[in-house]
Amino acid sequence: MQRYRRLVESSPDGILIVEDERIAFVNPAAVGLFGANGPDQLLGRSLLDFFHAENHESVREHFLHWRAGRTAMPLDAKIVPPDGRVRDISVTGAQAPHEGDRAVQLIVRDITEQKAAERALRESEERLALAVAGAQEGVWDWNLETNAVVYSARWKQMLGYSDEEIEPHVSAWERLAHPDDKSRADRANDSVARGERATYEAEFRLRHKDGHYVHVLSRGFPVRREPGGPVVRIVGTHLDLTEQKRAEASLLENEERLKLAFAGAQEGVWDWNLETGAVVYSSRWKEMLGYAEDEIEPHIRAWERLLHPDDVESAHRVNEGVKRGASTYEGEFRLRHKDGHYVHVLSRGYPVRRDPGGPVVRIVGTHFDLTERKRAEAERARSEFLTRLVFAQEDERRRIAREMHDQFGEQLTALALRIRMLKEACGDRDDWRAHVESIEAIAQRLDRDVDTLVWELRPTALDDLGLRAALANYVQDWSNRVGISAKLHSSGLLDDRLPSDAETALYRIAQEALTNVAKHARAANVDILLERRADNVLLIIEDDGVGFDPPAGGAGQGFGLLGMQERAGLVGAMLEIESSAGKGTTVLVRMAAGARAGSAPDHE
Repeated sequence: MQRYRRLVESSPDGILIVEDERIAFVNPAAVGLFGANGPDQLLGRSLLDFFHAENHESVREHFLHWRAGRTAMPLDAKIVPPDGRVRDISVTGAQAPHEGDRAVQLIVRDITEQKAAERALRESEERLALAVAGAQEGVWDWNLETNAVVYSARWKQMLGYSDEEIEPHVSAWERLAHPDDKSRADRANDSVARGERATYEAEFRLRHKDGHYVHVLSRGFPVRREPGGPVVRIVGTHLDLTEQKRAEASLLENEERLKLAFAGAQEGVWDWNLETGAVVYSSRWKEMLGYAEDEIEPHIRAWERLLHPDDVESAHRVNEGVKRGASTYEGEFRLRHKDGHYVHVLSRGYPVRRDPGGPVVRIVGTHFDLTERKRAEAERARSEFLTRLVFAQEDERRRIAREMHDQFGEQLTALALRIRMLKEACGDRDDWRAHVESIEAIAQRLDRDVDTLVWELRPTALDDLGLRAALANYVQDWSNRVGISAKLHSSGLLDDRLPSDAETALYRIAQEALTNVAKHARAANVDILLERRADNVLLIIEDDGVGFDPPAGGAGQGFGLLGMQERAGLVGAMLEIESSAGKGTTVLVRMAAGARAGSAPDHE
């Protein structure tokens, strides 16, 4: 019970017991949430005293449902602590039978930040809708699995059609596309589908309702269900290039506006005059590379000097592509930072011509720092490799264990039979019998050693009976071997099993934790809790040993803690270490009930 009391007291959510709408119990989190200096300021008071007046009726209604033992949806409400700052909360409740038939247990969670984020998201979506409307671009949303396409009203209007005259299917686009442009559009589609390009971009002509063709620039963002999976959807826009000159003429007028927008987007802006080689680099562009305002000369030579030697050829190809008529400038390069390392940047620009069809005389664009994206990609690749490696190891352990069990088991059984025959043949020869019995003891010990080795490689109970049974066997055997009292408490895992990869990860974490106890803890008792709840699975290993001071910022490198943390991460679990010198150690693993490794096979 002491452990559960600690869980209640350390819960980040407020926990209350309410009798007849009067507060009878609060945990520390509830005291802080309701703005009290201590429990005495809350105990005995009406629950409604702390809720906003507009919520009183719904609070009473939910309270009656909970007290009657009926299920009710969580209640979102507002509370008004003494400091006057209104807080958004979510309340769930249930009958508290051990506290009396009129008592209700409430769990209160502060969702103020969540509500603020939701409001910000709605405002962002509204701004995005207004921005697209203001940009006069047609929006399209293409489902590659069904070929259904949602065309916005503006998309249809650009081609002179009313809302009901364009069917919501890719066949509408195919019917309107100029025959000479279809192959170019198909190549763009294929390159995105194969993952060769991060974005969809193509320029082609679509037939207007009155018969002429409209040049459009189509740009889209590919959507995947999972990282590395196939593209299932592309969402993008159509820009009518008829107004391109108008946009170029208004570029100077909007320069200040664009400067503020790019400052907010943390992108560096550059403006390259191809006739003179002069380049205007924004302050953010220089800052990304660690330079002050006056340390970069306003010329293309600065960019050429900073460009990584291995990227010169690809940069040249991008430049030549724009000169040959590419509608946009885009490439990934590495530029040397002032301190010597190289920064990955995505450079995108818009080519400007004096006359239609004439040479490009200017490119205006941005640099986006890809350092964080590259780091995330590297971390994702490392995680995927580690996942494959860990589960390949488990497969190999399973294979070796089964082969050892089958081959050695058969040979050892035959050996035991032969020894018994030899023993019977000794008759009254006591000297011979002593030698045979010695051989028999060695064979029996070898049989046990093989069983132990097979079990340590991959316990068959883990595959055949599941985590609960395998862990119970291991805990009992471990306790007998090391002489430390260990008890397994489990619940909620009788009816169905966890995914194989999750069971393996939790088993190995428990195994490593108990190994650490045996080696370092000098403990007398260990309790292991394995519990499946509605939404998560808990694994807790708690000892009463000497403890230690966990390293700041994570599980650390020592005692196998890093390996435990990585195994937890492979199945989306969180691992926490609670310990201090002289007070024992607690290893807590919390995993969503349906969690499994993102890219690992099922290994059933």
